[in-house]
Amino acid sequence: MDALLTLSSKGQLVIPARLRQLLGLNPGDRLELTLEPNGLLLTPHSSARLSSARDRIGCAGYQGPTIPLDQQDPALYATHSLP
Repeated sequence: MDALLTLSSKGQLVIPARLRQLLGLNPGDRLELTLEPNGLLLTPHSSARLSSARDRIGCAGYQGPTIPLDQQDPALYATHSLP
């Protein structure tokens, strides 16, 4: 579960700030609510609002030098040997 929301007496839900930021949602954005067999699905209304991977570069806040892809293998930095 990513978040637990509470329905207000006016029928409103508040999406936590960290999820709004992650999804690139801003005040006034429209969301589609779809009834699914196992619950509800909430998606941005316009596919134009969805950000591309290029738009998300740097969103993790990494400030160091660019690391070449061949050096990003986590196995290179493993501290435990397999049994």
